[in-house]
Amino acid sequence: MIKKLLSSLILCLFAFSLSAQESPKKTYNIVIDPGHGGLDLKPKEEHGDKYDPISNKYLEPYKAGAQTKNRRESEVVLGLAKEVKEILDLTKTAEGFETFRSHAKKFTEDTLPWIRIDSDLTREETAKEEGADLSSDPNAFYRLYDYPDKKTGKLRPGRISRINAARPYLVLSLHLNPSWKGHPGGMAAVLSPSYRTFYSLRKISEGNSSKSFENGPWSEWMRFKMEWSRLENAVADAWIYFNGYWPNKSGKKSDLSNFEGYRQNMVTWKYADPSGWIEKALLNGPGPYAKKHSEYSAKGKFWDRERAEPELWRREDGPEEFGGDNHYAAAELMRFVQYGLRKIPYEDEELTSPGPINKPYISTYSLPTFINAISAYIEIGYIDKEKDMKILTKRKKDTAISLAVGIYSLFHGIKMKSIDSAYIPKGKKINWSRYENWQDSNYFRIVREE
Repeated sequence: MIKKLLSSLILCLFAFSLSAQESPKKTYNIVIDPGHGGLDLKPKEEHGDKYDPISNKYLEPYKAGAQTKNRRESEVVLGLAKEVKEILDLTKTAEGFETFRSHAKKFTEDTLPWIRIDSDLTREETAKEEGADLSSDPNAFYRLYDYPDKKTGKLRPGRISRINAARPYLVLSLHLNPSWKGHPGGMAAVLSPSYRTFYSLRKISEGNSSKSFENGPWSEWMRFKMEWSRLENAVADAWIYFNGYWPNKSGKKSDLSNFEGYRQNMVTWKYADPSGWIEKALLNGPGPYAKKHSEYSAKGKFWDRERAEPELWRREDGPEEFGGDNHYAAAELMRFVQYGLRKIPYEDEELTSPGPINKPYISTYSLPTFINAISAYIEIGYIDKEKDMKILTKRKKDTAISLAVGIYSLFHGIKMKSIDSAYIPKGKKINWSRYENWQDSNYFRIVREE
C-alpha cells in the first residue's frame, strides 16, 4: 500500500513539474518521408521522374515502389509514417509529453525533459491506380525531383526540394524492399558515401589500386548491373555522381546514351549552379560538364559543399564505423524497433522477434545526398515476407512508438533498460552542435536561401 502511495506521489510531482515547465527545453523539426506514392505509368517522357532541363525530358520512369498482389509499399509505409507523426505530435504540449513519456518508459527509467519534435510528412496520400486521370499528371506531387507543371510549364518543387524548404534536422525515410528465396526479412539502412569515397573510385577508374576499396567498408556496393562486379557498379556510380553519365564496364569512358542528369541542378536549394549552367553544359568543354573523363573537374558551389566537413560527418565517418551520422541514425532507429517489439507486451510471440538488421544498401542514392539534414533512410521491412508485413500492420503502433522514442533519443540521448537481445540501442544523441555552429551558421538551416 505504501509503495502504491509513493508511486502515485512521484507521478503527481512529475506531472506538476512538467506542467510548471512553460516551454520545452528545446525544439527540433524533422520530416517523415513515406517512400514513393505515385504510379508506374508509361510513357516515361510524360510520367517519369528526374526531369532534365537540358533535354526537357524525364530521364527515368517513376519508381512506384515494391508491390505484391495484395499490397503496395507506398501504402504500408504511409500508414506507419502517419502513426509516427501522431506519437511525435504528443511532444507539442506539456500534457501530451506526459503521454509520450509513458511510451518511453518501456525503454528507459530516465526522467526525460520536455523536448518538442515538430514533424511534417512529405505526403499524406497515395495515388490511386484505378481510374487514374493521366491528363492531370498523377505523379506530380510524388516525384523526388523538380518537374514542370503540365499546364503552365513552370517548375514545381519535387519531394527533395520540399524537404529542403522545411530545413529539417532529420529526415526519416521509410521504404520496403522485395526479397529473395532464403532471405530472412528484417530491415536495413540505405547509404550514400561522401565525395571522399567517390573520388577514390574515380581514381581507381584512372588506374589506381582497388585494394583500399575492396578491403574497406564500402565494398558491399549495390549491383544494378548484375553482369558487372560490385567494384564496376561502384565506379559507374562514381561517374554518375560526378559527370552524370553511366560509364562503360571499364569505367574509363562515358556512355553518352545513358545520362542520369546533373542532379544538383534538378532540385531547389542553395547549391545549384548559377543561371547559365545549361548553356555551359551544352558547350561540352572541359570542367564540371565535361563528357570525357579526362577533361572532367568538380567545380562549383555543390562540389565545395561536397568536400566540406559536414558531409564527412553526415555520410562518411561515425559511430557505426562508416556511413557517418546518417548510418548511425538509421541503425539506431532500427535497434529501437528491434528493442521495442521485444519489450512492449504482445500476445503473438512470433511478432516479438523481427527479422535481423541486414547490411546496408550502398549507392549514389538521391535523398541522402541532396539534403543537408541527417538522413535516416530505412528499408523497414520486406514486402513479400509475411512476418515483416504482419509486424508493420498488426504492430504498427508499437513500431511507430519505437521509432518515435528513438528519434527523441537521437536528439537527447536516453539510458536503455537492460534486455536479452542482440540489438540494444546505444542511446547516444547525435552531435548536433557541430552542425548548428558550422562556420557560424546552422548547416541544416542554410540549405535554402532565405
